[in-house]
Amino acid sequence: MRLSSADIRHLDTGALFLACAPDPSWCREQARRTLLHMEESREQPDLVGADALDDDALVVALGFVNNGLPLSELRPVGDEFVTSLRLVEEAIGRPASGVIPLAAANVNALVPMLTGMQLDVPVVDADPQGRVFPMLHQSVFTLAGLSAGPIGATGATGESALLGVRTPLRAERLVRALASEFGGWSATALYPMTARELRQHGILGSISRIIRLGEILDSSLSVAEKHDELRRVERVRRIVRARVSDVSTLSRPSPPGQLDKPSSVILTEEGRGRIVQLEIQNELLMVLLDGQVVATIPDIITLLHPEDASVANLEDLWVGNTLDIVMIRAYDPWYSEPGLALSGPDAVHSWR
Repeated sequence: MRLSSADIRHLDTGALFLACAPDPSWCREQARRTLLHMEESREQPDLVGADALDDDALVVALGFVNNGLPLSELRPVGDEFVTSLRLVEEAIGRPASGVIPLAAANVNALVPMLTGMQLDVPVVDADPQGRVFPMLHQSVFTLAGLSAGPIGATGATGESALLGVRTPLRAERLVRALASEFGGWSATALYPMTARELRQHGILGSISRIIRLGEILDSSLSVAEKHDELRRVERVRRIVRARVSDVSTLSRPSPPGQLDKPSSVILTEEGRGRIVQLEIQNELLMVLLDGQVVATIPDIITLLHPEDASVANLEDLWVGNTLDIVMIRAYDPWYSEPGLALSGPDAVHSWR
């Protein structure tokens, strides 16, 4: 299907909803860049299912990888992912027949839309995370034992590199180091695979889900009706509406390359007075209600403004502000034993 301008705006909204700690400036900027290209070129991104490609067709994931800090003030020109993808194609010896996002959330959900139009290849309705995790090896492709490389990486100043690396964890370390050298981020092309492998191991339909979420949130429905639709269509669960009463900062050093953020926020539920606690490590990791865990990573935890159900971010966690806390279950592979070992609560402790 050809995506319209409205679809891209819904994709932007839905990508923020699934981000767990959205960076709205980069997400919105990527959406604007995509919409501008659509207007000037009169082209539209082509979204196809994984079954639309031949079994041996090459598919490559695209996404920004930063150096552990917020994406820098050095903004992309817009052709960095084309450069990175060309490096991968040259290394493999054939062109890509489709591209997917490195994560179906935040800015990376939008990245393939522009690159797909620039190279006249479709965006495949799939990804390796179904949400967003902070590290590129936290993917279902890692669980499947697929190679992360060869990897193409391009930085803010136009420098590029081809990494002949296979192991996803090693790729994570090398690309993260390159992002620092590049000035804060790398436009990365990785996880090259066949369409057959994508159908077997990828998270399918994840981009369509983002657009559906965005359609609901962007609609003219009342807040109560939006919550009802989120529950009905995507099984989103509203946990609680609460007012921030205390914000505690980290009492220990932040891990190298990670930004200090509040590690614990206390809220008071409106009406019933129950105590809500949010645990944060650069994203929303856990929600406790009167001391009982009601949601934890890999669950997708999101903050919404109660007046219009727009997506809030960590900067909205200030004392006195009222927010809705909602949760959506991640895709099933993340609740398996290997999935939890890679990206569950115990894995979070290893980041710290």
